[in-house]
Amino acid sequence: AGACPACAGTGIVREVNRAALVPDESKSIDEGAVLPWGSLMWDLMKQVAGAMGVRTDVPFKDLTPKERDIVFNGPAVKKHILYKPKKGDDFAELDFTYFNAVYTVENALAKAKDEKGLKRVARFLEEKTCPDCGGTRLSEAARTPRVRGLNLAEASAMTLDAAVDWVRGVPGSLGADMRPMATNICESFLDVARRLLELGLGYLTLDRAGATLSTGERQRVQLARAVRNRTTGVLYVLDEPSIGLHPANVDGLLGVMRDLVADGNSVVVVDHDVRVLKVCDHLIEMGPVAGAEGGHVIAQGTVGDVAANPRSRIAPFLADGESVRERGCMPVSHMFDLGHIRMTTSQLHTVKPLDVDIPRGRLVAVTGVSGSGKTTMVLESLIPALKARSAGEKPPEHVRSIDADGIERANLIDATPIGANVRSTVATYADIHDDLRRAFARSDEAKAGGWKAGDFSYNTGRLRCPTCDGTGSISLDVQFLPDVDIECPDCRGSRYAPEADAIHRTTKDGRELTLPQLMAMSVDQALAVTGDMRKVHARLTTLHDLGLGYLTLGEPTPALSGGEAQRLKLASEMGRAQSHAVFVFDEPTIGLHPLDVRVLLGVFDRLVASGATVVVIEHDLDVIANADWVIDMGPGGGESGGRIVAAGTP
Repeated sequence: AGACPACAGTGIVREVNRAALVPDESKSIDEGAVLPWGSLMWDLMKQVAGAMGVRTDVPFKDLTPKERDIVFNGPAVKKHILYKPKKGDDFAELDFTYFNAVYTVENALAKAKDEKGLKRVARFLEEKTCPDCGGTRLSEAARTPRVRGLNLAEASAMTLDAAVDWVRGVPGSLGADMRPMATNICESFLDVARRLLELGLGYLTLDRAGATLSTGERQRVQLARAVRNRTTGVLYVLDEPSIGLHPANVDGLLGVMRDLVADGNSVVVVDHDVRVLKVCDHLIEMGPVAGAEGGHVIAQGTVGDVAANPRSRIAPFLADGESVRERGCMPVSHMFDLGHIRMTTSQLHTVKPLDVDIPRGRLVAVTGVSGSGKTTMVLESLIPALKARSAGEKPPEHVRSIDADGIERANLIDATPIGANVRSTVATYADIHDDLRRAFARSDEAKAGGWKAGDFSYNTGRLRCPTCDGTGSISLDVQFLPDVDIECPDCRGSRYAPEADAIHRTTKDGRELTLPQLMAMSVDQALAVTGDMRKVHARLTTLHDLGLGYLTLGEPTPALSGGEAQRLKLASEMGRAQSHAVFVFDEPTIGLHPLDVRVLLGVFDRLVASGATVVVIEHDLDVIANADWVIDMGPGGGESGGRIVAAGTP
């Protein structure tokens, strides 16, 4: 009853976007100008439109207002048409009802039963704030009562920090007969809020849509909820709960885990954060390395047992006093010798006006609690301003000035997946697959069989597996359930037809390998057999130096982790002069073992040595300690943050 009837409690309404219905008005209806009709008996619909008096052979922009109105809003009337199918010379007389473009979209939306159907329709819709409830999701009746001067919508729009202060004063604002009940309700709220605040989520508003939360934020909300439910006998598995968590909030995370255990639950944590590992009752360490050479339990027991185990890779980091400084210290007096990047901004979101000074050619860490403004300052201000300046365009309105003489490129190396589908692999992204194809095409067996380099392509070549069409997997249509992808039963994931197994290339050490065998190798394994292929060997060496030696050449890039994707994107940038470039990394240590963090620091060092300015948004203390310059945002999140509270050397 409290939900807004106009938007069914969603806070948004969907309307047909007419600009999306006809994106190219230079096309005629015959040429497919009206997109929604493309999936609804196109040939019939355009003929019915013609029978309604709409010209179908002139550009849409030349139609009269009346003709356009028929296309968008015409009545659902039957027309007798002579239909000629695309294939064949037969004609058929049909009575067909006209469906205008707007109705076509609305009808498809009403009939959509799954995500795929909604996705097809979504491109023709635009979402707007519900005009009845103003986006609050609540009906007028639910917005009428007031407590301490606020209605439910206004209270829900508060941040958790502000809501806690408001809730504390609620019992005292009510009559004596209401006070005991209000006290119980408010204590329950404050108990849950305390955990969320300890987990660093005080900047979130109570009405924030769950879908807009980051993975780390969503996980922390679920943890607080689990503690509130007071379960017992439950096994909780936490997958890297420290991701995106500022060191100041790790204690809150540990407190939640202790509460779950105290209630009789078991907690299994997959994590790399040493502070989390040190408080565990039992550690299980996998290794010794990643990929095919890993997969073994190399140490287990108490923290002390693992720290004393000579096979352990994490042991040195469990000992107090482990040095975290891997890079040399840059004297403050020489910090800005290579120049400045200066930016001033006006307020944006909760970030106050800023005056930012970044030393060029250095490793710069941007730190701060969640919601303190790091993303707004770097991703929404610095990068767009640098890109606009390089292109000779106007920077974003909130950027008042940007001074970056000599900077020509601003590269965001983020954790977004590489490639749109499984056809993108490590070998294709590293630009070595073409060289491998050409090398195998030069073999005697390939020449005898008449196979060319193009035939070895698993996208279009004749040697690709016909069963999976070169993808290495097939999709099973399981009725009433989502489709299931499985390894191709014929090529076993190699992507190649059996004929490819008969074409060998002899390596320097005398081994005979097929291309499917080589693509199944890891980067490190392939390094040992490609010494006679200069370009391939050089690029594989770069991947090895980036800490990606365990990846297989045929591994689909969309399946890589965020950290792996970030480092792979860097492969083409290594070894070049970069004095004109800025590289921005958004939490690159997510999912990295402390040893991998050291490898990453080496990568940063190589970029800086080549003249690049490297800006890293980070919570990892090792990375921060190794930065040349630190810009700390805060002091809190949301309205309590948005300022530069400290800047200087670590």
